[in-house]
Amino acid sequence: MVAGLVTAVVGVGIILVGIGRHAGYNVAAALVTLLTALFGYCAWNLSTHRRLEEIQRAQLLARLRQLPAAELRITAVPSEEAVRFARALLDVFIEAEWPAQGVYRASQGNAGDSGLSLAVDDRDYPPNEANSLLLALSEFGLQTTKSTKTRLPHVGALELLVGRRGT
Repeated sequence: MVAGLVTAVVGVGIILVGIGRHAGYNVAAALVTLLTALFGYCAWNLSTHRRLEEIQRAQLLARLRQLPAAELRITAVPSEEAVRFARALLDVFIEAEWPAQGVYRASQGNAGDSGLSLAVDDRDYPPNEANSLLLALSEFGLQTTKSTKTRLPHVGALELLVGRRGT
């Protein structure tokens, strides 16, 4: 973002200096303008992709190792960004020695979902592991909602749905 602003200022400077001078200034200004657009796109691309920072990942890993592990299935909506983030989460759960599986394609009914959602068999009486996991995820900035899914393998099983990035 800062690089984009700097190149924009440099581009304006080149244009102002080049008024009435050599045509090379106009070419340089055009190239700097293209560079500004490229930096802007890179900044936008980075801002729209969720990722676990190293410190966040390490702290989440340590916290998950303290929790009782539950069978976890990770699904993602058909979005490149959601699948990438789901894989990053799966890696953390596997490293924490949770019996986690995934990343599976979410059902069509979930295709429009955004954010994270933890599905349990009975929303009114979720397993203790589900409540602990919800709290742990929220501690590290991963706000997760609770939902119900009746097709889980057994009562204690959990499913973490990674939806599209919220705006």
